[in-house]
This record gives sequence, C-alpha cells and structure tokens, in this order.
Amino acid sequence: MKNSILTFVFILLIGFCGYSQTGKVIKVKDGDTVVILDKDNVQHTIRVADIDCPEKNQPYGKKAKWFTSDQIYLKTVVVKAKKKDKYGRTIGFILYENKNLSLELLKAGLAWHYKYYSNDKEMARLENIAKNNNKGLWAESNPINPYNWRKGQRN
Repeated sequence: MKNSILTFVFILLIGFCGYSQTGKVIKVKDGDTVVILDKDNVQHTIRVADIDCPEKNQPYGKKAKWFTSDQIYLKTVVVKAKKKDKYGRTIGFILYENKNLSLELLKAGLAWHYKYYSNDKEMARLENIAKNNNKGLWAESNPINPYNWRKGQRN
C-alpha cells in the first residue's frame, strides 16, 4: 500500500514538475520535432517547447530542419519535459552542449516564439532581435507563422 501511494505521488509530481530524459537524437522530423533513443532503446518523439518552426513546405522550413540536424543529430541530449501533447509527443526543452535548442532556433531566426504557450521574456527578446536584424525567416516581406500556415491562411 505504501509503495503504491509513493508511486502515485511520484507520477503526480512528474505531471506537475516535468521530468528529465536523456537520449540520442536518431531522427530530425522537422525544425521543432525530433526522435530520441533512450538507454533502454525506446524511441520518444520530442516536440521542442515554446517555439514553432516553419512547416517543411513553408519558406525556411527546410532551413530550420537542417539547422536542428546540424545542432543535435546523433548527439546525446537532455530533454526537460513540460508535458505530453494530444499526439503523445513529449513537449520539452532540448538541452545540449550548454545550449537550449528553443533559444538557438530563435536566435537564428528560424522559429516563432510560441506566445500562446509561453510568456518567457528571453524568448520574446531573441525573436525581436532576429526580426530587427531581418535574420532567417524575418528576411521575408510577410512571414506567415506556422499556425496560420497550417490553417491555410497563406498569402
């Protein structure tokens, strides 16, 4: 009985506090979605937290994927999980070489800060710097955020 209560409390804490997971990146699906392989050879799909990269068929979509590949493909990363999404993917921050992939994508101008889910001031600042410097997707005359692109609102 005591062990089952402790297990239940642990599961609750994971849900509220997030958890860390380590794995090797074995696939980059797009700029903000990767697959890692953990120490037990179990695959986990990770959606990078608090940012949204262009879709593959959208301007800068392939560049975002290449950037992510250059940064973390075949490397061991730590995922600081926030939650699971409706598709069963872990949403989390991917940490590697003292870097945070969310921040690196924003700095490179290859992602939008997902303000609907995040009020992180550093992310907003990095997005604004990229915009002001016409970096990456911000060099486009009218960049369309991926949410609108997915909904078919294209110019």
